[in-house]
Amino acid sequence: MDDSSPLVSSLRRLETRPLTARTKEALVDSILNGVFVDGWLPAENRLAEHMGVSRATLRAAMRSLEEEGMVTRQRGVGTRINAHVAGSRLSLNRAIGFYALIQEAGFEPAVAFTHIASVPAPPEAEDRLRCPPDSQLLSIERLFLADGNPVVHVVEMVVPDALNAPAFDSVGLELSIFEFADRHCRSAIDHTVVEIIPIVAAGDIAELLAVEAGEPLLRLVETHYGPGGEAFILSFIHVVDRDLRFTVVRRRW
Repeated sequence: MDDSSPLVSSLRRLETRPLTARTKEALVDSILNGVFVDGWLPAENRLAEHMGVSRATLRAAMRSLEEEGMVTRQRGVGTRINAHVAGSRLSLNRAIGFYALIQEAGFEPAVAFTHIASVPAPPEAEDRLRCPPDSQLLSIERLFLADGNPVVHVVEMVVPDALNAPAFDSVGLELSIFEFADRHCRSAIDHTVVEIIPIVAAGDIAELLAVEAGEPLLRLVETHYGPGGEAFILSFIHVVDRDLRFTVVRRRW
């Protein structure tokens, strides 16, 4: 099989992702697909054996799901699936890309275009990424479609020093910035801080998203951090929120 084929490329990306992240993703997929019909996850030892991972890996994945509110673990009782959280689907607590979020919302996702360029760091990037003045950043711009309609415009800006290689081709480039970082950056994205800003459409954004000037939009500014707390990617995102509504789970403990 040709190394450049989509299947081989996809398998390579999967293998490079941390085992805990893959375990968590498999659990999320099973929960969303209704595999656990009684609303409870099996005991840890059974689940770890079935998935072929250690109990330590499974516990780490479960801890992440609990932090996101998707499950609640009760000592001596078990792990309950919070169906009201899982059913909301478009949770910003989960570190997945917009292509997958659009798909989970029940739409057919597609990408209208991907543009890659080297651009001067805007003031927000200088501040959040602590770039020196006149820095150049790698810009990855995309327009995501839902059932053929534009719904999300994303511009990701990456600090060049964080990259393993300086050049990229838009063909076959990962659709999620999290997968992009896994494969092309010196460190994976450990956590993301999201600012949610209500705005009205205007200018180029209104045209790209095919909405009337003055129509409400959501602007998300996402700062992505590595394991050491260093910010190395900044995302500017505009969302047509009549089609996509996000949720955030706030846990008390």
